[in-house]
Amino acid sequence: MKTGKEDRAGKKIASEIDDLFLRLTEILWIHTARSSGDKKKIPLNITEHFLIEYLGRESFASMSKLSQLIQVVPTTMTSMVDRLIRRGLLKRRRARQDRRQVLVTLSEKGREFYENHRHSSREIYADFLSNLPDKGKTFGENLKGIKKNLPYLKKHFEENKKNG
Repeated sequence: MKTGKEDRAGKKIASEIDDLFLRLTEILWIHTARSSGDKKKIPLNITEHFLIEYLGRESFASMSKLSQLIQVVPTTMTSMVDRLIRRGLLKRRRARQDRRQVLVTLSEKGREFYENHRHSSREIYADFLSNLPDKGKTFGENLKGIKKNLPYLKKHFEENKKNG
């Protein structure tokens, strides 16, 4: 059974983790908005960005798989995919084994977007991780160190959004 002190410490760390995820989500929004590609068109929303990242890692997926993944009805997924096809980032094809099944893949432009985004993200996050606290500290101390360095990521993405 936990003591009152252990319970309070656990709740404090849980609160700090919650705050960390909120701050990371904010940074993710800035990052995806910054890297949405063509500035003449509407930037990608976070769901569209996620689809491109997923297809970049998996090569292809069925429309039903994408619908399940994003947790939307198939008609909504069809609309999302149609928008990304019009922007030249995705393409559709029929499965070889079952011609009724529609598969979605990245187009050449989509693959280029994915690779460029992945490369720039790796550089930014590697730099961020090099500033993380030392090993051997408690989880709470490491969490504080991570949170302390989050403004670096936010500033980097905001500056690139202005300059990009």
